[in-house]
Amino acid sequence: MPLDALAPGVPLPPLPPLAPLAPLAPPPGAGDSSPAARSGFATVLNGLLDNNRQAQAAADAAVTALATGEAQDLHTVALAVAQADLSFRLILELRNRLSEAFQEVTRMQI
Repeated sequence: MPLDALAPGVPLPPLPPLAPLAPLAPPPGAGDSSPAARSGFATVLNGLLDNNRQAQAAADAAVTALATGEAQDLHTVALAVAQADLSFRLILELRNRLSEAFQEVTRMQI
């Protein structure tokens, strides 16, 4: 767009209309009535723990490969270690928040 078009008094061209949004699909297993399908928090927590376990294993493997000389790329090893650290910190912060919430609930008077 030339700068002349942005001069005062010159109207801007209209924006094209936005495309309509597609409806959200229900989450997998939303129709299930089994106890495992109903406990969404436990599923999320187990997923976080599994991701942390996998990130830690990948970081350990990358450090071992670097120490044995199999890996030549220090950047990839540092990224794997940083990802495992971030995953662990997320779980640690979640634990701290849950502990604080539990303490707050126990301090409530009935």
